[in-house]
Amino acid sequence: MRRYLPFSIIGAVFLIATGAGVVLYQAHSQTAAPTGKLAFGRPGADPPHVRGSLKAPVALEEFGDFECLPCSQLFPLLKQAKADYGDRLSVTFREYPLNKHTRAQAAARAAEAAGLQGRFWEMHDALYTTRLVWIGASDTRAALIDCASKLNLDMEQFKKDMDSDKVSMRIADDHDRGGTLGLDRPPSVYIDGDKVTTHPITMEALRSAIDAALGQKPK
Repeated sequence: MRRYLPFSIIGAVFLIATGAGVVLYQAHSQTAAPTGKLAFGRPGADPPHVRGSLKAPVALEEFGDFECLPCSQLFPLLKQAKADYGDRLSVTFREYPLNKHTRAQAAARAAEAAGLQGRFWEMHDALYTTRLVWIGASDTRAALIDCASKLNLDMEQFKKDMDSDKVSMRIADDHDRGGTLGLDRPPSVYIDGDKVTTHPITMEALRSAIDAALGQKPK
Protein backbone atom coordinates (compact mmCIF):
# COMPACT_ATOMS: atom_id res chain seq x y z
CA MET A 1 0.00 0.00 0.00
CA ARG A 2 2.83 2.32 0.92
CA ARG A 3 4.42 1.53 -2.43
CA TYR A 4 1.43 3.11 -4.26
CA LEU A 5 1.05 6.08 -1.88
CA PRO A 6 3.42 8.45 -3.76
CA PHE A 7 1.55 7.74 -6.98
CA SER A 8 -1.76 8.45 -5.27
CA ILE A 9 -0.43 11.77 -3.96
CA ILE A 10 0.91 12.71 -7.38
CA GLY A 11 -2.41 11.80 -8.97
CA ALA A 12 -4.35 13.83 -6.43
CA VAL A 13 -2.09 16.84 -6.97
CA PHE A 14 -2.49 16.49 -10.73
CA LEU A 15 -6.28 16.41 -10.48
CA ILE A 16 -6.32 19.45 -8.18
CA ALA A 17 -4.02 21.39 -10.49
CA THR A 18 -6.07 20.42 -13.53
CA GLY A 19 -9.28 21.45 -11.83
CA ALA A 20 -7.78 24.77 -10.78
CA GLY A 21 -6.61 25.35 -14.33
CA VAL A 22 -10.07 24.72 -15.72
CA VAL A 23 -11.60 27.14 -13.21
CA LEU A 24 -9.04 29.82 -14.04
CA TYR A 25 -9.57 29.30 -17.75
CA GLN A 26 -13.33 29.60 -17.39
CA ALA A 27 -12.97 32.71 -15.26
CA HIS A 28 -10.64 34.27 -17.83
CA SER A 29 -13.02 33.35 -20.64
CA GLN A 30 -15.94 34.91 -18.81
CA THR A 31 -13.95 38.08 -18.18
CA ALA A 32 -12.75 38.34 -21.77
CA ALA A 33 -16.16 37.71 -23.30
CA PRO A 34 -18.13 40.80 -24.40
CA THR A 35 -20.68 41.72 -21.74
CA GLY A 36 -22.70 44.30 -23.61
CA LYS A 37 -24.60 44.63 -26.87
CA LEU A 38 -22.07 46.89 -28.58
CA ALA A 39 -20.37 43.83 -30.09
CA PHE A 40 -23.63 42.30 -31.31
CA GLY A 41 -26.31 43.13 -33.84
CA ARG A 42 -25.85 44.89 -37.13
CA PRO A 43 -22.96 47.34 -37.25
CA GLY A 44 -24.87 50.46 -38.34
CA ALA A 45 -23.63 53.11 -40.76
CA ASP A 46 -19.93 52.86 -41.52
CA PRO A 47 -17.94 54.87 -40.73
CA PRO A 48 -19.89 55.94 -37.64
CA HIS A 49 -20.02 59.51 -36.39
CA VAL A 50 -17.74 59.59 -33.34
CA ARG A 51 -16.64 62.40 -31.06
CA GLY A 52 -13.27 61.42 -29.64
CA SER A 53 -11.00 58.48 -30.27
CA LEU A 54 -12.21 54.98 -31.11
CA LYS A 55 -9.48 53.86 -28.67
CA ALA A 56 -11.13 55.65 -25.73
CA PRO A 57 -11.53 53.33 -22.70
CA VAL A 58 -15.31 53.87 -22.62
CA ALA A 59 -17.64 54.05 -25.64
CA LEU A 60 -21.02 55.78 -25.46
CA GLU A 61 -23.46 55.16 -28.29
CA GLU A 62 -26.60 57.29 -28.68
CA PHE A 63 -29.59 56.67 -30.94
CA GLY A 64 -31.25 60.03 -31.54
CA ASP A 65 -33.95 61.92 -33.42
CA PHE A 66 -33.37 65.62 -34.11
CA GLU A 67 -37.05 66.53 -33.70
CA CYS A 68 -37.40 64.61 -30.43
CA LEU A 69 -37.67 66.89 -27.38
CA PRO A 70 -35.98 64.46 -24.92
CA CYS A 71 -33.15 64.05 -27.45
CA SER A 72 -32.64 67.81 -27.56
CA GLN A 73 -32.60 67.90 -23.75
CA LEU A 74 -29.99 65.14 -23.68
CA PHE A 75 -27.78 66.92 -26.23
CA PRO A 76 -26.07 69.35 -23.78
CA LEU A 77 -25.59 66.58 -21.21
CA LEU A 78 -23.69 64.42 -23.68
CA LYS A 79 -21.54 67.38 -24.74
CA GLN A 80 -20.77 68.07 -21.08
CA ALA A 81 -19.94 64.42 -20.42
CA LYS A 82 -17.52 64.38 -23.37
CA ALA A 83 -15.88 67.58 -22.10
CA ASP A 84 -15.61 66.23 -18.56
CA TYR A 85 -14.19 62.81 -19.44
CA GLY A 86 -12.05 63.92 -22.37
CA ASP A 87 -9.95 61.17 -23.93
CA ARG A 88 -11.50 58.55 -21.66
CA LEU A 89 -14.84 58.71 -23.49
CA SER A 90 -15.96 58.45 -27.10
CA VAL A 91 -19.48 59.44 -28.16
CA THR A 92 -21.12 57.88 -31.22
CA PHE A 93 -24.37 59.18 -32.71
CA ARG A 94 -26.78 56.90 -34.58
CA GLU A 95 -29.73 58.12 -36.61
CA TYR A 96 -33.11 56.95 -35.31
CA PRO A 97 -35.79 59.34 -36.65
CA LEU A 98 -39.31 58.33 -35.67
CA ASN A 99 -42.03 58.16 -38.32
CA LYS A 100 -44.39 60.14 -36.13
CA HIS A 101 -41.96 63.08 -36.18
CA THR A 102 -42.71 64.49 -39.60
CA ARG A 103 -39.55 66.63 -39.80
CA ALA A 104 -37.11 64.19 -38.22
CA GLN A 105 -36.29 62.30 -41.42
CA ALA A 106 -35.41 65.51 -43.27
CA ALA A 107 -33.22 66.63 -40.37
CA ALA A 108 -31.42 63.29 -40.32
CA ARG A 109 -30.81 63.60 -44.06
CA ALA A 110 -29.41 67.10 -43.56
CA ALA A 111 -27.05 65.89 -40.85
CA GLU A 112 -25.84 62.98 -42.98
CA ALA A 113 -25.42 65.20 -46.04
CA ALA A 114 -23.25 67.55 -43.99
CA GLY A 115 -21.37 64.49 -42.75
CA LEU A 116 -20.39 63.60 -46.31
CA GLN A 117 -18.47 66.87 -46.31
CA GLY A 118 -16.93 66.23 -42.90
CA ARG A 119 -19.30 68.53 -41.02
CA PHE A 120 -21.63 66.07 -39.31
CA TRP A 121 -21.03 67.21 -35.75
CA GLU A 122 -21.33 70.88 -36.67
CA MET A 123 -24.70 70.16 -38.30
CA HIS A 124 -25.73 67.88 -35.44
CA ASP A 125 -25.09 70.67 -32.92
CA ALA A 126 -26.76 73.29 -35.10
CA LEU A 127 -29.89 71.16 -35.52
CA TYR A 128 -30.33 70.80 -31.78
CA THR A 129 -29.41 74.42 -31.06
CA THR A 130 -31.89 75.79 -33.63
CA ARG A 131 -34.47 73.03 -33.22
CA LEU A 132 -37.40 75.36 -32.61
CA VAL A 133 -36.53 77.38 -35.72
CA TRP A 134 -36.60 74.61 -38.32
CA ILE A 135 -39.42 72.72 -36.58
CA GLY A 136 -41.57 75.84 -36.69
CA ALA A 137 -40.71 76.76 -40.27
CA SER A 138 -43.38 76.48 -42.96
CA ASP A 139 -40.75 75.00 -45.32
CA THR A 140 -38.64 72.50 -43.35
CA ARG A 141 -36.24 71.74 -46.17
CA ALA A 142 -35.52 75.43 -46.80
CA ALA A 143 -34.92 75.98 -43.08
CA LEU A 144 -32.50 73.04 -42.96
CA ILE A 145 -30.64 74.32 -46.00
CA ASP A 146 -30.40 77.74 -44.37
CA CYS A 147 -28.99 76.10 -41.24
CA ALA A 148 -26.39 74.25 -43.31
CA SER A 149 -25.42 77.38 -45.23
CA LYS A 150 -23.65 78.69 -42.12
CA LEU A 151 -21.25 75.72 -42.03
CA ASN A 152 -19.05 76.56 -45.03
CA LEU A 153 -20.37 73.68 -47.12
CA ASP A 154 -20.60 73.19 -50.85
CA MET A 155 -24.32 73.92 -50.84
CA GLU A 156 -25.12 72.51 -54.26
CA GLN A 157 -23.49 69.22 -53.28
CA PHE A 158 -25.25 69.34 -49.92
CA LYS A 159 -28.67 69.61 -51.60
CA LYS A 160 -27.86 66.68 -53.90
CA ASP A 161 -26.60 64.59 -51.00
CA MET A 162 -29.75 65.22 -48.97
CA ASP A 163 -31.65 63.21 -51.60
CA SER A 164 -28.94 60.64 -52.24
CA ASP A 165 -29.10 56.87 -51.84
CA LYS A 166 -25.93 57.00 -49.75
CA VAL A 167 -27.64 59.14 -47.12
CA SER A 168 -30.71 56.90 -47.22
CA MET A 169 -28.52 53.84 -46.66
CA ARG A 170 -26.69 55.38 -43.70
CA ILE A 171 -29.96 56.22 -41.95
CA ALA A 172 -31.40 52.78 -42.72
CA ASP A 173 -28.24 51.04 -41.43
CA ASP A 174 -28.36 52.95 -38.13
CA HIS A 175 -32.07 52.22 -37.77
CA ASP A 176 -31.47 48.51 -38.42
CA ARG A 177 -28.74 48.46 -35.78
CA GLY A 178 -31.15 49.97 -33.28
CA GLY A 179 -33.66 47.27 -34.13
CA THR A 180 -31.18 44.47 -33.47
CA LEU A 181 -30.43 45.98 -30.05
CA GLY A 182 -34.11 45.98 -29.16
CA LEU A 183 -34.29 49.76 -29.12
CA ASP A 184 -37.77 51.02 -28.31
CA ARG A 185 -37.42 54.81 -28.53
CA PRO A 186 -34.93 57.64 -28.79
CA PRO A 187 -32.99 58.85 -27.06
CA SER A 188 -31.42 55.52 -26.17
CA VAL A 189 -27.89 55.43 -24.79
CA TYR A 190 -25.55 52.47 -24.47
CA ILE A 191 -22.29 52.67 -22.53
CA ASP A 192 -19.86 49.90 -23.44
CA GLY A 193 -22.90 48.09 -24.79
CA ASP A 194 -24.98 48.34 -21.62
CA LYS A 195 -28.17 50.36 -21.92
CA VAL A 196 -28.76 53.32 -19.63
CA THR A 197 -32.26 52.55 -18.39
CA THR A 198 -33.00 55.80 -16.54
CA HIS A 199 -35.79 57.87 -18.09
CA PRO A 200 -35.25 60.69 -18.54
CA ILE A 201 -31.49 60.22 -18.79
CA THR A 202 -29.88 62.54 -16.26
CA MET A 203 -26.32 63.77 -15.86
CA GLU A 204 -26.10 61.74 -12.65
CA ALA A 205 -27.12 58.56 -14.50
CA LEU A 206 -24.55 59.21 -17.23
CA ARG A 207 -21.74 59.85 -14.76
CA SER A 208 -22.64 56.76 -12.74
CA ALA A 209 -22.63 54.52 -15.82
CA ILE A 210 -19.41 55.99 -17.24
CA ASP A 211 -17.62 55.79 -13.88
CA ALA A 212 -18.73 52.17 -13.49
CA ALA A 213 -17.41 51.34 -16.96
CA LEU A 214 -14.10 53.07 -16.24
CA GLY A 215 -13.82 51.15 -12.96
CA GLN A 216 -14.01 47.86 -14.85
CA LYS A 217 -11.07 48.72 -17.09
CA PRO A 218 -7.64 47.24 -16.31
CA LYS A 219 -5.31 49.67 -14.56
